[in-house]
Amino acid sequence: MLFRPKPPIDQDEFDWLHACFAWLRTVLDDADIKPEFVTPAHRSLVSAKTGPELFEAVRSLAGMQDWDCKLELVTAREDVTDLQLVEGCGAAGTFSVEDGQAVIRYRSDMLKQPDALAGTFAHELCHYLLANAGDPPGGPDLMEHSTDCAAIYLGFGVMLSNSARQAENFVDVGGVGWRSWTAGYLSEQARVTATAMFAALHGYSLDDAGPYLKPYLRKDLRKAAKAVDYQHPNFEASLERIDLLEWNFD
Repeated sequence: MLFRPKPPIDQDEFDWLHACFAWLRTVLDDADIKPEFVTPAHRSLVSAKTGPELFEAVRSLAGMQDWDCKLELVTAREDVTDLQLVEGCGAAGTFSVEDGQAVIRYRSDMLKQPDALAGTFAHELCHYLLANAGDPPGGPDLMEHSTDCAAIYLGFGVMLSNSARQAENFVDVGGVGWRSWTAGYLSEQARVTATAMFAALHGYSLDDAGPYLKPYLRKDLRKAAKAVDYQHPNFEASLERIDLLEWNFD
């Protein structure tokens, strides 16, 4: 092919995402499971009216409804405007194990962004899911990136892609302004690429996801889908051919 379809990320990152999917399929041993392709319009998310209800919906969609986990709300301080660490809870959420109990915390101001909060819950639950999985492709420094990828692998790619970059107007004692921030470790383009891989793996149409993505990400999703189809026309079979030992290096 004269003009090879290019993904919206560089080839090295594209190959890493591909290897991460192979690793997740191996460590989770879930080849017979087809997760739902979750969008903000999913009935269980729409019907959730509180943080705990949304958490239970996400936990059920992730297949982790029977995993013992404590959810805690952390009140966001109004004087903190740069989304730094507040009372033990970061810009979105945290996962920890305390006295043998899994604990997920989330900031109270995230309740204003339920779609982003759903993505945050999915990410933190994946920390729990991968707690004993060992190192991902590329080593331990990529564990957070792999956790982002895992949440997409479970079907939450639309929420993760939309929440990768946030912006808002604010009013405080100093006047009015505008701020933006990023959430998670994978870029928006990496997240939509992983979403295209998820769809290819499970035979989902990306038409179901496109209307719910931020408009400027839809083009990236189409580019990613073309690259996945070109490089791995049988995506499921391509995962079986990956030698994960080649990704284990110091």
